[in-house]
Amino acid sequence: LVNFLGTDTVASMVCAKKYYNATQISGHSIPASEHSTITSWGADGELDAFKNMLESYPTGLVACVSDSYDIFRACGEYWGDKLKDMIKGRIGEGKFGRLVVRPDSGDPATTCKKILDILTEKFAEDCTTTRTGHKQLPDYIRVIQGDGVDYESIPKILDTLKAAGYAAENMVFGSGGALLQKLNRDTFKCAFKCSFIEFESGEVREVFKDPITDKGKSSKKGRLTLQKASDFPSPSADDVYKPRDGDTGVVGGTGFLHFSACKKYVTVASGKGDPAKDLLVEVFRNGSIPKAADWDLGSIRARAEEGIVTADGKPAGAFIKA
Repeated sequence: LVNFLGTDTVASMVCAKKYYNATQISGHSIPASEHSTITSWGADGELDAFKNMLESYPTGLVACVSDSYDIFRACGEYWGDKLKDMIKGRIGEGKFGRLVVRPDSGDPATTCKKILDILTEKFAEDCTTTRTGHKQLPDYIRVIQGDGVDYESIPKILDTLKAAGYAAENMVFGSGGALLQKLNRDTFKCAFKCSFIEFESGEVREVFKDPITDKGKSSKKGRLTLQKASDFPSPSADDVYKPRDGDTGVVGGTGFLHFSACKKYVTVASGKGDPAKDLLVEVFRNGSIPKAADWDLGSIRARAEEGIVTADGKPAGAFIKA
């Protein structure tokens, strides 16, 4: 906040007011989608989800994550074609609006360069050239890179774009965990994703993301159960999950059995598991913690350390009592 006004971290503004005597709002944000607000429309509904963002926020800045399935199709077929007129119409007599396209997977430099290749072609009639000779998108559209961003990656991205003839003005950068020790959810590839929704009408829908730029970011779909692998001793090859095979493969992959690396456990997707054998228990629902009365930090730590032993079989957890 010392150098920028854009932030999604509410706590930082509280600190600025409480400890640094800020007398006015020290940071601002913009309407922005996240993956579940797009994937909940389904893979076939991504275009409608994008259109809904533009209609819901017809003026000002709006950011939309666009890599849930295929970032390049999103830029070429959706933003650059079917929704092109809506985007161009955000700037007019007495009004200003801008769409900020957000990729969130793949190699940042090559992905951003390819996105600019597509967008500058699709909006070529309004692109301009800076005084340094670099191509710049029209004011109604920009690109934000927030995945894999730190003080080392930003120069690499900008160098790649510069070499390709693109102005730095085309880009916005967002950085969170990498500003600190860069120990984040990606350290152990741990993330929580929406996998299933049920509408008031009774309609149900599997929800997932499957970025074409990064197979490692595909998410599991439908109602999930975590079971022992021994519950499925001889699974058929068709039932074992396989990721999307290339650009033309099945979006979301095939199969519903996701076996763990140790082969002891399996996540059963698409509601095909047995809830009675689910190893996970509900710990949070609509703001309440059902088991809170029965749990304490000591018992939670003890469970977390089960199986941590020395070479001679003695308990070796950090909280084992001497």
